[in-house]
Amino acid sequence: MVSRSLGIAFGQESYLYSFPSGHPFNNSRLGPFSKFLQNLSKSNLEISIFEPRMAEERDLYLFHDPAYVDFVRKSSKRGEGYLDYGDTPSYKGVFEASLYTVGSTLEGMRKIVRAEVDHFFNPVGGLHHARRDSAGGFCVFNDAAIAIGWALEVLKLERIAYVDIDAHHGDGVYYGYESDERVIIADIHEDGRYLYPGTGFSGEIGKGRAQGTKLNIPLPPGSGDSEFLKAFEAVESFVEKFKPQFILFQCGADGLRGDPLTHLQYTSKAHSHAAKKLHDISHKLCEGRLLAMGGGGYNPSNVESAWSSVVRELMIRV
Repeated sequence: MVSRSLGIAFGQESYLYSFPSGHPFNNSRLGPFSKFLQNLSKSNLEISIFEPRMAEERDLYLFHDPAYVDFVRKSSKRGEGYLDYGDTPSYKGVFEASLYTVGSTLEGMRKIVRAEVDHFFNPVGGLHHARRDSAGGFCVFNDAAIAIGWALEVLKLERIAYVDIDAHHGDGVYYGYESDERVIIADIHEDGRYLYPGTGFSGEIGKGRAQGTKLNIPLPPGSGDSEFLKAFEAVESFVEKFKPQFILFQCGADGLRGDPLTHLQYTSKAHSHAAKKLHDISHKLCEGRLLAMGGGGYNPSNVESAWSSVVRELMIRV
């Protein structure tokens, strides 16, 4: 079997993770990107689009507490109330929808390891706010943190890099692995003094034996491409220093100018640049093992612009 350079998980199940009408995280934000994928897949031989894959419940335990998983399952059957303190509402089927998000990210990792694809992108993944025992910030199960757990426990890797450029700090991933020296985290985001979740300050560099394995770069509101590109230089050198064996990339689109929830002013050049640099690093250091996850983004046009830039970079063979 000939490997395609990029695998993408996208199908009808991708639309299931969508909160009720009026909530900013709903599946209408996927519309323009879906059209981009349809047009791209018709004539491009460098990508393979796979149906979303449902995770098994045991996969969730790679990161989440069993009591929390049980809480979500029961809430999903009732379809009412909240899974956190008010940002993440429950709805009927949210448990199963979340399993597709997690399963697609894990399947992407398996396909990379089996050399079926060089890289993988799960657009509806990157739910980086969920903690081990709670939902948060529109995120029910943290597929990125579960993927890290899979790499550590199943692949037995010793160095996994997680790079996050979503406008919001990836607190669920950061605090979940704050004391784990095997997990290298580099996170560029809007300063937590002005944006949820209010974390990710530059002094947060890991704890205990993991001190120095984490890099948080908060940017002030109004920061644009020039500020991002300068910050990403630090990310590049930081990641390269640790020589990761696998790279996870959360490429949230909510840092682009015009997002209704944030105050950054990027263009899609930021995402193109980050994807290109991480693409190069992955081939230089870890046999191309790079998996991207879509994350946030609440302006559908921006979502398409950012994610299509990532896709184009990862399609390039090195």
